[in-house]
Amino acid sequence: MQKHLSESTEIAVHFHNATLILISTVALAAIGHVAVHLLSYLFDIANTPFVGFFKFFSMGQEANLPSYISALNLLFAAGLCLLVALHESSLKKRMHRYWLGLSIGMLIMSVDEAAQIHEGIIGVLLENYLGRGTGVLYYRWYLAYIPIVIAIGYLYLPFLKRLPLRYSSRLILAGLVFLGGAIGVEMLESVLVYAGINTAISILFEETFEMLGIVIFIHTVLLYLSELGFRIKLNFSTQKYD
Repeated sequence: MQKHLSESTEIAVHFHNATLILISTVALAAIGHVAVHLLSYLFDIANTPFVGFFKFFSMGQEANLPSYISALNLLFAAGLCLLVALHESSLKKRMHRYWLGLSIGMLIMSVDEAAQIHEGIIGVLLENYLGRGTGVLYYRWYLAYIPIVIAIGYLYLPFLKRLPLRYSSRLILAGLVFLGGAIGVEMLESVLVYAGINTAISILFEETFEMLGIVIFIHTVLLYLSELGFRIKLNFSTQKYD
């Protein structure tokens, strides 16, 4: 009979350290964006064989380092919310449905960030049917998303009221920071693009706010899990159980 190891490996995740690591990735993305745009201004690297470096670090481009960081952080947030949902479901708590909804929402946002659904599909469809807008409505995609955001906010009011203030306030802050970048700065960017003004700085604020909003969210969920004393144990075995 095969012997099984009785020892287990424990990996401690301190929410402060995890938050610092995530903030460092956001800072890396922001610094990279600023660096390549400064180089592009000085040497026009966007029109040279070094254009690959520009596309890799510029937050205004897709399928690059900033996009990967954003998608990965959203996926991490989805996994954490799923852990909370499973834990509270095992305790027969009704709040698990809200956490499960957050997990699904973060997963969808991760796929959206990686595949650019809101710009590549929703935005194109709205532009084809409604035409290109002017001024603040130059970009059309958020016309479809704003009602969804309002509806979700209304549905999650009971959830926020039941949470202790130290969690709900952080989640609200995370949402405001994220939406401030995703929609607020995007509206400003619409005006700038329509006026033919360079948007490198607005894109920096837009993407950085989005990333920081998710970091605040992850920090809050990690704090929630740590105060629950949550532990997860993985058991890898080739043995079949009856």
